[in-house]
Amino acid sequence: MSTTNETKRLSLPWAAASKSKRTIRAQARAGKLELEAAAADTPAEGLSRRKPLTKKVVKRAEKKEARERELVEAKANAQTRWHHERKWAFASKLGFYDPAAPGVASSTRQMEFSHMAIASPPTSHRGLVFGVDAGSGWMIVHDPFTAYGDTLESPNVCYIGDLGQGKSSAMKTWGVLRQLILGRRVVVIDKKYQKDVGGGEYTPLARKLGVAPVRFSIGGGGSRINILDPRIAARLNEETHDSAEAFRTPAGQSMLVRAVMEEALRRPMTPKEGKAVRMAHRQALTDAKKAGEVAHIGHVLRALYAPNEAAAKATNLTLEELREWGQDPAFELERMIEDDLAGLIDGETSADIQLNAGLTVFDVSLLPEDGPALPIVMTIINTWLANTLYRQEEAVPTILLIEEAWHTVQGSVATVTRRNTKLSRALSLSCQFAFHHISDIPPDSPAISMLKECGTVLLYKQQKSADALACEEMFTLPLGTAEVITKLVKGTCLFKIDQYDPFEAIHVRSPLEVELTDTDGAMKSTSTIAFTEESSTDKVMEVIPA
Repeated sequence: MSTTNETKRLSLPWAAASKSKRTIRAQARAGKLELEAAAADTPAEGLSRRKPLTKKVVKRAEKKEARERELVEAKANAQTRWHHERKWAFASKLGFYDPAAPGVASSTRQMEFSHMAIASPPTSHRGLVFGVDAGSGWMIVHDPFTAYGDTLESPNVCYIGDLGQGKSSAMKTWGVLRQLILGRRVVVIDKKYQKDVGGGEYTPLARKLGVAPVRFSIGGGGSRINILDPRIAARLNEETHDSAEAFRTPAGQSMLVRAVMEEALRRPMTPKEGKAVRMAHRQALTDAKKAGEVAHIGHVLRALYAPNEAAAKATNLTLEELREWGQDPAFELERMIEDDLAGLIDGETSADIQLNAGLTVFDVSLLPEDGPALPIVMTIINTWLANTLYRQEEAVPTILLIEEAWHTVQGSVATVTRRNTKLSRALSLSCQFAFHHISDIPPDSPAISMLKECGTVLLYKQQKSADALACEEMFTLPLGTAEVITKLVKGTCLFKIDQYDPFEAIHVRSPLEVELTDTDGAMKSTSTIAFTEESSTDKVMEVIPA
């Protein structure tokens, strides 16, 4: 920005032809001396001697000169928009008081080079706040639904990292609480048991929001979820599930029944066994409908032991052949219902299993780590939810969070889970999984491709270099990223959105969120064992002499 010299002269009082008080006084004194010298040289005869100037006259002259100067300055200042009552160093640098070279015309695009040192924000301003960028300090704002179609193509999210690095805190805040603020639906499969709360780690959060978790336990006393629930699609032609048309809908009862059977057998079914199970499924639905009941896995077991003669003849088979083909599946299914899955799937779906308006928590923390119960129940819940969303008239954005998701990526249930996640976009569903290490997933599992398709990836610290390198290769990260992953501190992660380069993110929580996401209550307990005389003498072992 520059101004003409004429403007400077008028707009700046100190650059104008003005006189300081020191100058005026000097000129007044010089004038006085001149008058006195002239009076001395003039003859006294016939002339009146002129009186010398007094201090009072000089001050009056100075005031008059100052008023005239102020009028000139005010007139000059009124003619320009840039003026100041006193000299200003900053304005002097801009050329208002001192001569300056004329400016050079430029454009905004050409001047962008002057801002190269300023980092741009890693995300847009649309979405939910996660934290701050560790490199630039910019706020991180991201959401799988608002970013869909813009910066990512898959709404699914995965969290990978060692135990105790902050995965659960991020899921509870960014994946649950902040999603509920927007009026969305959140479904949680809670796996981690907390002794201090007597249930899963999401129990305190659910209680705070007035939600009762749905609990599952073996042997009864908990909720049941029917594998043949009418809310799970009963398509009898699901044996054609490889067709393109079938993949437009979630997995149904036939795929679930097959997955449960293969979990019971601990191997894939043979074609003959598969035929016997499919016919038993159809017969179970027909028999239950005639009896006015809701079909469940017990009806399938009875159909395997006593197949229908008319159905056998329709397929050119004898009852003995059909019964023989279904004998092994029937034996293993009976054992599973009475043992591994007792009280879990052997009846109608409990009334408390329904989608709440906001948060729904399925507490599976009491199910054993080993055995088929945990993966089967988690897969049934996943399929039940997918079919429920498929029937909704208006799509409501829904988040499904699965802690300890490695239970759903092994065996035959992985195929069902993979199919349901493929339909996330059509169902307005964001499936969010948590894993400790990629090595938890078998190399031939369908979950490998499921992870690669996640649009958002949060990588927390991996202490072992091999695990960090596996993350770098899995998600095609820049070379050297594995070393960064091994040095991450608690609460920070590498945040990767679609094909963009990852950035280090610091998760930020409010005081209320810190309280609700604390899962270290047992480890931080300060309780001690108090020995008292009363307690020590309550139980005294009586020694009986021989």
